[in-house]
Amino acid sequence: MLLGNYNDCTVLEELPQGFYVETKDGCDRVLLPKTKAPKDLNIGDEINLFIYLDNEARPIATTQKSKACVNEFAVLRVKDINDAGAFLDWGLDKDLILPYNNQLGELEKNDTCVVRVFIDEKSGRLSSTEKLRRYFDRDVSELKEGMEVSLIAYDFQEERCIDFIINKRWTGRLYCNPASTGLHIGDFCAGYIHSIKEEDSLIVLSLSPIGFDALVDKHKEALLEALKNNNGFLPFSDDSSPEEIRKNFGMSKKGFKKLAGKLWKQGVVELSPEGIKLAN
Repeated sequence: MLLGNYNDCTVLEELPQGFYVETKDGCDRVLLPKTKAPKDLNIGDEINLFIYLDNEARPIATTQKSKACVNEFAVLRVKDINDAGAFLDWGLDKDLILPYNNQLGELEKNDTCVVRVFIDEKSGRLSSTEKLRRYFDRDVSELKEGMEVSLIAYDFQEERCIDFIINKRWTGRLYCNPASTGLHIGDFCAGYIHSIKEEDSLIVLSLSPIGFDALVDKHKEALLEALKNNNGFLPFSDDSSPEEIRKNFGMSKKGFKKLAGKLWKQGVVELSPEGIKLAN
């Protein structure tokens, strides 16, 4: 049985409280409560179920979709807090605990946090931690400079840098003033591998394609198309926030300004305090 994960199961028996299912290897029987079972489920059916622990620490199956499995990183919302720690909404009836000793700072209800899901070795229970460093892959041989990657922001160092999870496997660093990016803990975005120091596995990131030509190629047509679709004008300028720029164009404010300046020099657009418009 893969606890905290999805298992292929076969329905063995129906009882008033639900169905007993057997995991694929035939070694474990788990209860699937009737409230979590499909209405047309029958003995002998095969079904994929998520298995976790109920309040009595007994394995239980569900058709609910978990937002994370054991040994995965996840962005989860704090649903409640008590003396044991924070309780995270991970899509199941029973919330996922984030113990106080696994937290990096004081959390409040409805905060977003980035965690790793694991099975506690002492209790055998499912748990989570914000202390992520030990879980990142140190083998960076699959990554190449200039490669586009998916990022999750998980640590901000004031006026210095942001640390990201890369492709849910590695960690990398963007050197910047975090406030200028418009990003927050738990935000997803695309990024690029700027450089890799294999001796210490340090990955330096960029939010724009490496090299200005790559930046222009990636975003030029999208910007021009947006201008055409808005009667030749877009209300984005030096006064626009980084959040607005990223939301509308998927790039940093710095990159947007470089692209707009390049297009202005080419005579393609005109720039003003009010925004950017297609040149006549």
